[in-house]
Amino acid sequence: MSESRDAPPGLPVIGHAYDYARDPLGFVERTVAEYGGAVRLSAIKRDAVLLADPAAIERVLASNADNYRKGEFQKRELEGLLGDGLLISEGEQWSRQRDRIQPAFYPGRIASYAETMVECTSRHLDRWADRGSIDATEALPALTLDVLGQVLFGADLRDATEVREAAAAVTDRFAPDSRTPFYVPDWVPTARNRRYRRAVARLESFVADLADSRRSGEGDDDLLSTLVESGAGDEEIRDQLITFLLAGHETTALALTYALFLLGTHPDEQARVADEIRDLDRPPALGDDLPRTDRAIREAMRLYPPVPVVMREAVGDDAVAGCDVPAGALVLCSQWATHRRPAFYDDPEAFRPERWIDDERPAYAYFPFGGGPRQCIGRRFALVEARLVLASVLRRFRVRTAAPAELDLVASMTLAPADTVELELRERG
Repeated sequence: MSESRDAPPGLPVIGHAYDYARDPLGFVERTVAEYGGAVRLSAIKRDAVLLADPAAIERVLASNADNYRKGEFQKRELEGLLGDGLLISEGEQWSRQRDRIQPAFYPGRIASYAETMVECTSRHLDRWADRGSIDATEALPALTLDVLGQVLFGADLRDATEVREAAAAVTDRFAPDSRTPFYVPDWVPTARNRRYRRAVARLESFVADLADSRRSGEGDDDLLSTLVESGAGDEEIRDQLITFLLAGHETTALALTYALFLLGTHPDEQARVADEIRDLDRPPALGDDLPRTDRAIREAMRLYPPVPVVMREAVGDDAVAGCDVPAGALVLCSQWATHRRPAFYDDPEAFRPERWIDDERPAYAYFPFGGGPRQCIGRRFALVEARLVLASVLRRFRVRTAAPAELDLVASMTLAPADTVELELRERG
């Protein structure tokens, strides 16, 4: 095997865990800038490898994916929340679950959701217009959860506070903390863990009622009906519903939050996107050609990937980009660091949607949805929804970012704003 790369100095016993917990985004960005796109690190009682090299990431997520699993680390930390749902299941169980769920995300099915997405968005915009401004961190998750409920669960989730509270508790629970640079087991009665366990218990009760309501009546041809009618047991239905309720609305809401924040601070870019939308002279639809809208979303997800890192565990020894990966090592494929590397992006911290007009970068220089066989099953759904929502918003409103001018971010399971993101809305004439 090749020699491993130099690494930044770590601390005894805990290695680089403290530096990562203190500033996860800054740590990975600085480490990649100084040591390259494949760096051996150490964590508590285990090796780790940080990757921001597209070829190395492609090997881990795609071409040699059989050697990299979700692993015991993620299962231990997430099974109390997600059980054996699609996000963390492995092997034949994962394949069986994906085959069962995949039809809900076929292109034809997603096309059938588009009109409902636009109608649902329009109702939210009416409420926003009465206020003149929104906190994007509240308004956009409410919108995407409403869409998710309508098209995948046949349910009205507008008042489903259990889901939003659980999402907030998950972000808090899994945010690195320099005071404890490792995940404290959720049974330890810290204030953070107590909030988390209460939120998960309320969410479990909510999804049980949701499944029971579908069993007792006529079901639509949606994901919830597919799960109930497939013969899946209560535990599997619970695991999948929680997985999709959380992952299915939060990441899209974050992508829209960042897109509107950036367009609200770049009025010239916003005007260019709005011009192509106004040319439609009607609400947006699935088949519309909206390249500027698409590029704005793509660039927002480059700068602020809703999922900032994809983790894997090596099954056997490997080598990627000149870096040894020992069996059992935790592999961190960092979207945040990769998306901001000057090697692939000129002026990488600038919001420049036009950079995507002629994209000749390596495939895994940009991977907001992961990649390989375990690429996010909802990728197409999320992109269609983000495009239709953003086009609907900018068709009706001029958006201005009120505060803050810069975002303070929390790198947890998702990349979330630490504070409110206030957007001022002015009706277009």
